[in-house]
Amino acid sequence: IMGMYFGGVAAGPYYDAIIHAVFLGFAFSMIFGHAPIIFPALLHITILYRPAYFIPLILLHLSLLLRFFGDITLLMHFRLWGSAISGIAIVLFFLMILSSVRKAEY
Repeated sequence: IMGMYFGGVAAGPYYDAIIHAVFLGFAFSMIFGHAPIIFPALLHITILYRPAYFIPLILLHLSLLLRFFGDITLLMHFRLWGSAISGIAIVLFFLMILSSVRKAEY
């Protein structure tokens, strides 16, 4: 929707919003959704399912909304906080996966 509205921007905050919508919003959502299935199949490990895996996903999407708000309104402190929270959400997800693997091995 942003790409259709803003057109073919080559750089700047609108471009940043479009790129992060695709790579964080879509790609990392797919990683979060498929990692508990793909990791055990490829690495021959057991990962315990926990409903808490939705916490990083929700945090990621809230941080993207914060980042989009900062990009669209040109308020860079919102963009900065959105970026930081996105990073925290990604690290939190992988730490949760690692802790689940450790618990499954014992």
